Amino acid sequence: VMVSAVIQVFASTFGKTPRFTAHGGTTQEDLALQNIQARLRMVTAYLFAQLLPWVRGRSGFLLVLGSANVDEGLRGYMTKYDCSSADLNPIGAISKGDLKKMLFWASKQYDWHVLAEIAGAPPTAELRPLAESNTGEDA
Repeated sequence: VMVSAVIQVFASTFGKTPRFTAHGGTTQEDLALQNIQARLRMVTAYLFAQLLPWVRGRSGFLLVLGSANVDEGLRGYMTKYDCSSADLNPIGAISKGDLKKMLFWASKQYDWHVLAEIAGAPPTAELRPLAESNTGEDA
């Protein structure tokens, strides 16, 4: 809904509607559409963090946790103002390989099988239409 609204604002301003490459768009359009999704996730996270205490009848605000790892930062594989732009980033200094090893260890140590499922899942940013292959390794 949010992505559609932003695209609609763009289209009404410039008279053109960007498309994914899978739908005939250019690489520039495709990247812009992927990046706006990543950025809107953080806008949503901050909106929720600021208003959730109010919804619960409390004062204050919550902190937003990020999910970028050190490999993404070192390789430059990130979108400016996406999950790397959080208040706290608990895995920000951990490599992807070390994080997977830790998840597999914790899965066995604490008998939390879901951690092994997370560590074994194929990487995906989920920013392109489902018709395209979209692993985090593709981009």
